[in-house]
Amino acid sequence: MKNIKALFFCLVGALGAATVQAETDSGIWMKGKEVNGYNQPHYEKISGYDWKDRYIITSLADPDNFPWSSASQGSVFSKIFRDLAEKEHIIVDFYYPRNYPNAVQKFEEGVVSSFSGVNTLFGVYYENIPYSQNVYIYPSFFENPVHVITSASSNPDINNKEDLKKFRGVYADTDKFSSFVLKDFSNFGIKKVKNFPEAYKQLLSGEADYIVGSYYSGIIEAYKLGIRDYVTFSKEAVWKMPMFFRAFPKIERYSRVEYLKRYLKSPRYKKIRDEALRELVEIYKENTKGVVPPTYIKTTTTQKNEEQSQNVEEENATVSPPIMGDKKDLKK
Repeated sequence: MKNIKALFFCLVGALGAATVQAETDSGIWMKGKEVNGYNQPHYEKISGYDWKDRYIITSLADPDNFPWSSASQGSVFSKIFRDLAEKEHIIVDFYYPRNYPNAVQKFEEGVVSSFSGVNTLFGVYYENIPYSQNVYIYPSFFENPVHVITSASSNPDINNKEDLKKFRGVYADTDKFSSFVLKDFSNFGIKKVKNFPEAYKQLLSGEADYIVGSYYSGIIEAYKLGIRDYVTFSKEAVWKMPMFFRAFPKIERYSRVEYLKRYLKSPRYKKIRDEALRELVEIYKENTKGVVPPTYIKTTTTQKNEEQSQNVEEENATVSPPIMGDKKDLKK
């Protein structure tokens, strides 16, 4: 029986090794190649710190907001949390509830399950919540940049926010925005679609002229769909959404939280944050090579080529030859 059990665990280990590659130095597990066609990062939870002076921040987090927080993939900020633990002995632990909106409501009302031990809310944008006594911890943890995404083959002339009104824009309902950004979307006539795949489909099939999306979510989805070479991102963010820890008043006043504030202002934090984000993009860039783009890419390209050929033929058939020397009438 012992031999059978040993054989069973060996087989399980072998199967696991075929689909999971661990990168313990960076705290990232790569999973899913056989299932999804490409590997995706899964960030390890911070653990193993048993200092007597440690301070634990247990944060309520959105279980479906990757790369910032995800019950299935963890958080790209794990690298920051690991450094924060080693430098300041502050441990950030995420608690993912089954019903996130309801849990947030309870948190703002000051009602928290003793089982969860939650004392903060992570990754929220600034909102005015009159009935709540909770406070934001400044400075913000991260500023989530929102960019304009356009087709690489037909880049509309968008130079500022006001130009967005002149074109057809969409945004993904699965992308998370602050209320003030959503208000701008409404004012500019930017329409909501189901998710990023639908937004990219509308963009690249000509139904929309641009997408507004948070940069990292947008670029990850572009790599996953195999369309990164078909889209461009604005050089500068059009909006920046500060992302905060939100805490009970007594927590915000705690002396150890001052260590967190100091850390968030430090060059050390900015360096590690930027490294983590570059690493995230590079992972998707490398692990989605060879992903076949959706069929609408080929169809759209073919249609555009046919339309361009037809337009040239029509121009040649109907436009009179320009007067020799009158260069302003020459077709480019």
